[in-house]
Amino acid sequence: MSSPRPTGPQYVTLVTEGGYRMHATITLDWGQGAALYRIAELGGTLTVGWQSGHYYLNCCDGDAIEITYGKPDRSPYTEHFEDAPTVYGVLLAAQAVFHPETMSPTNHRWLVVRREIGSRYTPSAPEGTQRRTAAIVHTITQHMLTRPWAAELRRAHDQNHAPARHCHHQKAIRELEEEAAQLQEGLNRERERAAAQAAMIETDTGGVRVTALPTPVAEHQPLAS
Repeated sequence: MSSPRPTGPQYVTLVTEGGYRMHATITLDWGQGAALYRIAELGGTLTVGWQSGHYYLNCCDGDAIEITYGKPDRSPYTEHFEDAPTVYGVLLAAQAVFHPETMSPTNHRWLVVRREIGSRYTPSAPEGTQRRTAAIVHTITQHMLTRPWAAELRRAHDQNHAPARHCHHQKAIRELEEEAAQLQEGLNRERERAAAQAAMIETDTGGVRVTALPTPVAEHQPLAS
């Protein structure tokens, strides 16, 4: 029985829908949960993974894919990656994020492709480079998502980000508990005032009762930490 986490390199030949043939060596980074496609024809690496910030947005269905033009780096501020690929003589830089369902083999507008110019600024790559890069990214992303190890790679990605996400949720819980306590205090105050007014109305109307708002069955319980 094969391991769900293969550790050795994998060698594949991939062909874009336009007929461009690539020879790739795939290395799986289980620490970050990403697949590194070292493509001989490009003299560099394209890394396919998941965009970690998408977890917090709650704006879209499905997962956001992150492409790194080169080998991934732990720093979120890196724009120039080691072993960046060259497409049509243009050295690529930075990263791009997209949803797999937006990919198209005939339209490159779904993918941001930036070039290296030796400064912090990374402008858009030329049109031809964008088209070829989009076709390549489309092919390797489809390949990665259909591999038997893709689900386990995604799990590794989630495990890598679990500590930061746990801290995020703990902070949100504390804030919500404080907000809930303030709301409960305000609710109790309004009930007391409503009951006082009801008592005054009952006195003024000679015993005609006024129904106050019901008291909650149980007092607010703080959320579990």
